[in-house]
Amino acid sequence: MSATVQTGYFFMPEHIILVGASERPQSLGERIFSHLLGSSYQGKITPVNLRHSSVAGIPSYSSLSKIPGQADLVVAVIPPDHYDSLFKACRKKDLRHIILIQDWENLPPESCKNARSIIQKHHGDELNISACNSAGIQLPSLNLNIGTQADYPAGHIALLTGHSTVSRNINHLLNTLHQGVSRHISLNYDLSPTTSADWLNRFGHNRHTKVAVTHYNPAENQRELFSAIRHFTRHTPLILLSTHYTDNTDKAILRSLSRHCNFQLVFNTSELEAALKAHLSSIPVITNPTILSDTPIEWLRTTADTCELTLDLPTDVPSIRQGCIGSSPTPARIHRLALEQLQNPHTQALLGIISPDTPDAYSIHQTLDNLAQKTSKPILVSYRFSDGLTRFNTPEEALLTLYFRNQTAYLQQVQNTPAPAKTGRLKTPKSKNIDKAIASSQTELMAEALYLPPCQTQKHNAVQFRFSRHAIYGNILTAHYNGKTEAALPPFTTLDIQRLSQFAELDNTSVLNQFLHSLNTLIHNNQHIGDIILNYNGSLYSSTIIPEIVEKPVAPTTKIPKKAVQTLEQAAAKMQSAAAYLQQKNPAAAEFLRNTGEAASELLHPKTETPEIQNVLAPYPSQTDTFVLPNGNTLHIRALEPEDAEAKQKFVRLLPAADRYTRFMTHTNELPLPTLARLTRPDFHTECAWAAFASDGRIVAVSRYSRINRNECEFGITLAPEARKTGLAGKMMSLIIQTATQQGYQTMNAEILKENAPMLKLAEKSGFTVTPSETDRGLYQASLDLNEWQNSNKNK
Repeated sequence: MSATVQTGYFFMPEHIILVGASERPQSLGERIFSHLLGSSYQGKITPVNLRHSSVAGIPSYSSLSKIPGQADLVVAVIPPDHYDSLFKACRKKDLRHIILIQDWENLPPESCKNARSIIQKHHGDELNISACNSAGIQLPSLNLNIGTQADYPAGHIALLTGHSTVSRNINHLLNTLHQGVSRHISLNYDLSPTTSADWLNRFGHNRHTKVAVTHYNPAENQRELFSAIRHFTRHTPLILLSTHYTDNTDKAILRSLSRHCNFQLVFNTSELEAALKAHLSSIPVITNPTILSDTPIEWLRTTADTCELTLDLPTDVPSIRQGCIGSSPTPARIHRLALEQLQNPHTQALLGIISPDTPDAYSIHQTLDNLAQKTSKPILVSYRFSDGLTRFNTPEEALLTLYFRNQTAYLQQVQNTPAPAKTGRLKTPKSKNIDKAIASSQTELMAEALYLPPCQTQKHNAVQFRFSRHAIYGNILTAHYNGKTEAALPPFTTLDIQRLSQFAELDNTSVLNQFLHSLNTLIHNNQHIGDIILNYNGSLYSSTIIPEIVEKPVAPTTKIPKKAVQTLEQAAAKMQSAAAYLQQKNPAAAEFLRNTGEAASELLHPKTETPEIQNVLAPYPSQTDTFVLPNGNTLHIRALEPEDAEAKQKFVRLLPAADRYTRFMTHTNELPLPTLARLTRPDFHTECAWAAFASDGRIVAVSRYSRINRNECEFGITLAPEARKTGLAGKMMSLIIQTATQQGYQTMNAEILKENAPMLKLAEKSGFTVTPSETDRGLYQASLDLNEWQNSNKNK
C-alpha cells in the first residue's frame, strides 16, 4: 500500500510523537522538546523515552506500540543506529510520516553512511521519510517549532533549505526586513529520500505565502526539481538560492531554466535581499530612474549597466550637476528639487542618495518619506540607516532591487509569449545515415548526415554554438559571443532560435534553425556523436565535431567457481556484521572489516555502468498514431508542441461559439496569449497534450490533462465539428488516460457543464464516475480511478 502524502500531516498536524524526547540539558531531544513545550502549539505531543515514564512531566512511552491511537507525524531525534527498529515499529503501527532530525555534521561519516542505507531500505511504499538538519521544521502560523533554532516570526515567506546555517542566515535577513516565515524546513539534502522537489509539491498553494525561497540542490533529480518549481511558480513566486560553485556555463543553464520555469535566480545573500525587496514591495517596472545625490554619482553608471538600467542624472546649473545637488543640502532644498523632478513627465521614479555624514541627513530622509506619501511616482532612498522595503543601505542595492523587479516582469512576459510556427525548409537527418557516419569515425560524414556546414578549422570565430553533455543537466547548447555565454536546453523550440539569434546578433537564422532541428532529431533518436560545434565568422559557417569516446567495460578474464562465490558472499556478510559489532569498541578494526567486506562484494558483483544523465527538461512523447475518418481522410496524431500555437489558435477561432463556451466555460472568440502560451507549452514530465492534424496542417482535435497535485490531474477534450461522432473522441481520451497512468497519477478528474451532453456521455463510456458537483449546480464532476483502469485493461 502506498504511503499517500497529504499535506495536512505536515502543515496541520494534530498529534506529534517525539521519539527521543529528553530532559538531559543541551541534548538534541531536550532542545527540540523544550521548543515544542515552550510554544503555544495547540496539538497533542507524545514523548517516547526508553528509560523514563515521563519527560518534563508529560507521560512518556517506552515504545511506539504502547501509544494509544494514531498520530500525524513521528519526529525522531534518536541516533541513526536505532533507525531500523524505529521504521519497523512505525510500519507495524501504520505511522507513515516520519521526520528524522539530527546534528549530522557532528556524526562520524560511517554513521551517516549507515543511516543512508537504512533510510533507503525503508522509505517508499509504506513509509514516507524526510531527513532534516537540526534546524528542522517551523510552522509559525501554528506556533510550531520542531528544531533547535529560536522561533521564527510569522510572516509570508516559505523557506526550504539544505543547511541549518543557510536557514539561520535567511531568517536574520528577514528580521532586518521586518518579514516573517509562513513555513520552513531544512532538509539534509545528502540523506533525505524526500527531496526539495517533493517538499515544493507539498507546499502547494498557501494563502499565507507570498514568495518562497528554495536553497538549490544540484544533486537531486533535476527534471523533477525544475518541474516542481515550474508548477509552484504558477501560483506563487519563487527565488532559487544557489550557494554551490557555478561557472559561466552553469550560470547560463540556470538562467535558461529560470526563463522556462519562471523563478528568480540569486547566488548570494545580497542578491537574495534585493530579490525579496523586489517581490514584497510595490515597486513598479523602472528602467530609467532619476538620481538626486549629495555626492558625485556618475560612477554609478557602471552598476546601472550591469543591472540593465539607464540612469537619468539631471543637470540644471547651478542647482544640479549630473545628479549631484551639493554636499550640504537642506531638507527644504531637497523637497523643492525632488518635487521638480517628479513633475517632469519623463521621470519614472526618483532615487535619493544621502551620505551618512551629511548634515540634516535624518531630516532629509524624513522629508523624502513624507513626499513619497503624496506622489504616485516611486521615491526610493539610499541611506545607511534606512529601514523598509523601498529604503536601501547603498545605491547599488537600490539598483539591484530594480533589476530583480524588472526581471520578474521579463520572466512573466516570457511565460506569456507563444512560440512562433516553424518556418523555412528543414531537412530531417536520417537515423541510418547518422549511424553510418558514427561508425566511420569521420567528422565530415557526421556533419553531412546532420545537414550541417562542412567541418573546417578556424583560428577565430565571432560566435560559437556548442552542443554537449553536462554532468548535471544532460544535453545542453551554449552560445559564446562577445565574452558572454547563453544557453538553451532541449527540446529546442523557435523561442530558443529567437533568443540565441538575438544574443549573437544574427541577421539570418536559417543555419541556426537547421542546427537546432538536427540536434532535436539526434536527441529524439537517442544517438550520441559527441560535442557538435557550429562556428560563425562574418558570413561564413563551419562545423567542428569532437567524437564521443566510448569506454567499453573490460570483461573478467576468469570465472569464479560457484562454490567460491558462495563462500565469499558468506565471508563478506560476516565481515559486515562484525564491523557493526566492533563499531563502538574498536572503530579502526570495524573500518578494516567493513572495507574488506565491501571489496569482496565488489569482486563478486562489479558495479554496472553509470546510468545515463537525464535531460533536465522532459522530451516530447515519441508516440504517434493515425486515425481514419469515415470520409477516408487520415488524421495524424502526435503530442502538441510549442510551435503549434498558431494552429491551436486557429482551431479555437473556428469552433462554434457554443463549443468554445462548453470547453473553456467562458465566452471567448480566441485564447488570450498567456493562455495560448501555457496550453501549448505543457510540462511533459507531469502533463501532456495530444492533437490530431488533418493533411493540410489544421488541428481537428485536442486532448490534454494538467496537474492538480501529485496524485490527481484534470482533463479536457475539444473536437472540431467535422470530427464528431467518428470515434476520434474515444481515441483522444484513451491517449491521455494512458499517458497520465504512465506518469503515475492515481485519479483523473474534470468539471463538465450539465448542457455538455456529448462530453458527459464520453466520460461515462470511458469509465468515469459522473456525479453532480457539490459546489456548482451547473456542473457535473467526472472522476476516473487510474489504478482500476490499468488493472481492468491488464485483464482484457
